[in-house]
Amino acid sequence: MKASVELATVHLGSLSPAPWRATHVLKPDLKLLTESIREYGVLSPLVVRKESMTIIDGFHRYVSLQNDKALLKSSGGKVLAQVIDCSEVEAMVMHIRLNRGRGNVVSHHMSRLLKKINQSGAYDIRELQSALGMNVMEIDMMLDGSLIKMRKISEHTYSKAWVPVEAPSGKMENIVLERPPNPDR
Repeated sequence: MKASVELATVHLGSLSPAPWRATHVLKPDLKLLTESIREYGVLSPLVVRKESMTIIDGFHRYVSLQNDKALLKSSGGKVLAQVIDCSEVEAMVMHIRLNRGRGNVVSHHMSRLLKKINQSGAYDIRELQSALGMNVMEIDMMLDGSLIKMRKISEHTYSKAWVPVEAPSGKMENIVLERPPNPDR
């Protein structure tokens, strides 16, 4: 797809959430996003479909701006957006690709990163807890690392429970098993 793309400042009221969103952010993470926007601003433009002004990417940034009175006031009810001339199906594909392309946080890597941040002395535990929206137990677990097992994910053998629902019953030899994103056993 080679779509026409235009960078524009748009009114939040002209945007509409996509009814087919595949993403979800938990309340603590949405709160953290809102706090980040307060501190740094909206660092990435929203991506919207030109014809309908449907949000393809950036729904949670949109929610943060809409629900926080101070952010709404400071933004003037406007946000920067990449406006893309594409079909609804192309928008759906783009939504999935953009969100999957960001990947998931791998706990082992996050633990290692938090250890480096902690060792730098730039934050005390309370500041780190606040900055990352984590509670004391989460921070302690990440810094200790004892509950996080390192695995070679690509070499791990998974339970047959991971067989896709569409798989024919009774035969396993021709089934390609998907790897779960965060195995914990």
